[in-house]
Amino acid sequence: MTGRWTYWTSAAGVLVLAAAAFTLSYDALHQLALDSRVRPALAWLWPVMIDGTIVVALLTVLAANRAGTRSAYPWALAALFSLASVAFNIAHAPDLPVAQLVFAMAPIALVLTTHLLMQQAGWRQPTPDPNEPVAAQQAGPEPAYPHRSGDDRTPQSVNPNQDAQIGARARVWAAYQAQLAAGQTPTGAGLARAAGVSERYGQRLLAEFIADPTRAAHSNGDGQPATTTVPPR
Repeated sequence: MTGRWTYWTSAAGVLVLAAAAFTLSYDALHQLALDSRVRPALAWLWPVMIDGTIVVALLTVLAANRAGTRSAYPWALAALFSLASVAFNIAHAPDLPVAQLVFAMAPIALVLTTHLLMQQAGWRQPTPDPNEPVAAQQAGPEPAYPHRSGDDRTPQSVNPNQDAQIGARARVWAAYQAQLAAGQTPTGAGLARAAGVSERYGQRLLAEFIADPTRAAHSNGDGQPATTTVPPR
């Protein structure tokens, strides 16, 4: 079985399970809304609002992770409405422990299957080594002294991959500063496009720049203080 076949088969299975969980939870919440004297014409909106918020919040977490931004609020929203859905399903169940467990499983399964879909969506994205920018792999390592080619006194790069990484990091930092100067909110995807590196690498550097911009401005690709190499005379 190929990797693509495995992915689509598992994705289809997760979608079926998510649809089943939503249907079961929807029925319990819909009946609870009717029992609470919500107008029958509007009672269907109650389960959509509860379980729909869970799905949207979890998808927002995925979008925030891709953009390299904080996702605390959507996570909190997903947790709050997940607990509410479980509580309302249990409230609709008969006063028996087994019955309450049966009704609680539907919203729990909905949350877990939606999270599985998020993970599978993330797996479909290219995941290159975050320490090796895409542009550097394609273009090759940058020379340590590009303006002194042909000079036999130019020292050879000890680690070409590290030199390429430092050059890519400098491009991302320049793009980050340019976006801040323009009054924009930098994102990992935006920095990656501007600097010609992978989105994952752009997101990682964005997190470092936000955490400690002073250190980021004076560090190399490994996160250590940058050093200047003086060529021998």
